[in-house]
Amino acid sequence: MKLFLVAGEASGDLHTAGLARALLRRDPSFRLMGLGGARMREAGVEIVEDITAQAAVGIVEVVGVLGYFWRLFGRTEKLLAAEKPDALVLTDFPEFNLRLADAAKKIGLRVIYFISPQLWAWRQGRVKVVKRAVDRMLCLFEFEREWYHERGVDAVHVGHPILDQIGKSTDRATPRAALGLPPDGPLFGLFPGSRRKEFRYNFPILVETARLLAAEVPGARFLTGLAPRITAEMVAPFESSSGLALNPVAGRTVDAFRASDVALVASGTATLECAVAGTPLCVVYDMSLTTILIARVFTRGREHYSLPNIVAGRTIGPEFYGPNAKPRAIADAAKRWLDPAERLKGERDLDAMRAKLGRPGALETAADEILKFLREAK
Repeated sequence: MKLFLVAGEASGDLHTAGLARALLRRDPSFRLMGLGGARMREAGVEIVEDITAQAAVGIVEVVGVLGYFWRLFGRTEKLLAAEKPDALVLTDFPEFNLRLADAAKKIGLRVIYFISPQLWAWRQGRVKVVKRAVDRMLCLFEFEREWYHERGVDAVHVGHPILDQIGKSTDRATPRAALGLPPDGPLFGLFPGSRRKEFRYNFPILVETARLLAAEVPGARFLTGLAPRITAEMVAPFESSSGLALNPVAGRTVDAFRASDVALVASGTATLECAVAGTPLCVVYDMSLTTILIARVFTRGREHYSLPNIVAGRTIGPEFYGPNAKPRAIADAAKRWLDPAERLKGERDLDAMRAKLGRPGALETAADEILKFLREAK
């Protein structure tokens, strides 16, 4: 049996690699091929092209890689027609994958969508494409399954892989020691995002917030969690200009979350990772003015934008987006997390949010659902 898998970003590459391993454990004769990255290749997927490095952020910022993806789409469409896989398995990355799902359906392929696109948050009209082109949607969140089901989409809740990767911890001393940081004093974690454009927008705001906290919180210390594309050399000029020790930490994001008393996190998957790890957070995200204006049109009426708040159904971590991402407001919110009563309430809220994610074993459940679908479709 042959499956064609597509993941367009680093997180999708990671989760699809785990899914590939789960599938091969169930049936080593599977031939897995597709578009993805190094993790998928290591998991046994024949990578036709590594597309993870081309991921972009924002509406305007993506324009620079449109030509690449347009050409890739044409090549992939021809490859699917030639290979005729038993199913196309798509992971998130909706701008590319929804169009590919539509094309695959037209040539008679079955389509499974793993890690459903967040249409409930952004451009809901695209659900028409999902109804037309996707045979089964595998959702990470129960509220997603309900949303798709209400709109006539065959959707299943499989749980979130993050529960297999991160456990709750209230031990701050051990990760601080592992990172070479003193055990005492309030520690604020700065997490500017995984992409360089995110870093350029978010980090100046986070550093100015840190400068205010350093002046107002006795003994305040800082660490900076570095995603793979963000380097210590990028942090160094900010340390020099602010006079702060920002302590960049590379490749140890979960330890960095656990070491922090409070985390200031760029919006995205990292907010959910932080919440699952049990660390109170403030969500920060700046972007280009044009992107902000367009986003307001497509997300009008939304109360929350970060995943922990959406899953919880209420604010458990304050959000600071675009023009509201002001260092003064962020610093005041971060300081409130140091109050024992606020912190206890926040930790209980994080526990309740985590319970809504379901149980561990999401990748195994997703693999079982794919095999079940393939059997039903015979």
